Amino acid sequence: MTDILRRHLLRSGALVAGALSAWTLSGCAALQPGPRTVDISERRLVETITRQFPRSNRVLDLFDVTLATPKVRLIPAENRIGTLLDFTVGMPLVETRTQRGTLSLSYGLRLEPGDNTVRLTDVRLESLELPDASPSNAARFRRMGGALVEGLLPDLVVHRLKPEDLRTVQGWGYHPGALRVVPGGLELQLDPLPR
Repeated sequence: MTDILRRHLLRSGALVAGALSAWTLSGCAALQPGPRTVDISERRLVETITRQFPRSNRVLDLFDVTLATPKVRLIPAENRIGTLLDFTVGMPLVETRTQRGTLSLSYGLRLEPGDNTVRLTDVRLESLELPDASPSNAARFRRMGGALVEGLLPDLVVHRLKPEDLRTVQGWGYHPGALRVVPGGLELQLDPLPR
């Protein structure tokens, strides 16, 4: 074997050994306990939320309310999501004309471990505009806006974790943890299972 070939094989062997060592160490590091994350894209989140609408309900046995055409925006700095909705409200017991407008709300998200769903929490009415309503009716609707929203959106499901995904995660020794709104979607933290 020539010296040049011997040196080439030694160099190649050293590179391969170095690569295997790095791979083994990184593989071991991946098995070490610590939080991991799963990303839920903004597109998927918007599709799931949009499928929930239009949504109608009678609120306080007085108002027939419909929410439709959601426009979703992420608010990562506050760990919240904002949604602008078309809004119609009628008071069939008082008047026959339906009022139309928009409302804007924001909310956080929580994981419901009982059914592995991601649901709305801490829903806040940010604004409610009814441009064609009389000033007194518009003021009344704004004052009651919180109750209207709470009556229409109790525990709205925005994402459902698949059982097979949860089984895989548990097989790795993890369980779902905190949810964060991040640029581009949601991030679900996976925490190590208690030992």
